[in-house]
Amino acid sequence: MPGKEYQCKDCGRAFLVYEEEKRGPKCPSCEGGNVARKEAQPLPEWLLQLKNKTGSS
Repeated sequence: MPGKEYQCKDCGRAFLVYEEEKRGPKCPSCEGGNVARKEAQPLPEWLLQLKNKTGSS
């Protein structure tokens, strides 16, 4: 169930819009349409190290 993360420029709330929702991004708090897609953040170094130790992919 992949989704895209957005942040409202009016109230600051971050929220997800899942692909199957078939709606435009609209803030669930203030119902404003002044939103921007958040950029993906890299994984923290400690999580990468843990992932490498366990061999998860």
